[in-house]
Amino acid sequence: MPPGEEAILAQLVYTLVQTVPQGRVTTYGSIAKLLNTSPRVIGRILASNDNPIVVPCHRVVRSDGGLGGYSFGGETFKAKLLMLEGVRVYRVGDRFYVGREHIIDLNRILSPKPLL
Repeated sequence: MPPGEEAILAQLVYTLVQTVPQGRVTTYGSIAKLLNTSPRVIGRILASNDNPIVVPCHRVVRSDGGLGGYSFGGETFKAKLLMLEGVRVYRVGDRFYVGREHIIDLNRILSPKPLL
């Protein structure tokens, strides 16, 4: 992907992440589907987020509810941030997951609906 296109894609990702309210999360896959790319690309873009206060990338999780990575303190810190925001987080073995009731599908919400 050319550098200019990658910068535009990153801005789109950051804008979408900013729409996720406290107490909710979305998935890498949901964002990827909206932007016609792969969840891994979304993860890579969010891993390079240098302003987590403005772009709350901790509110993006894996499609199975697993937290995934977090560049600003790891998965445990991501879990603590989400719990502070009211998201139910639970642990299975050494992995953290969010309750399904907290996951919103941005693709379903923001995709154009047929008029008829």
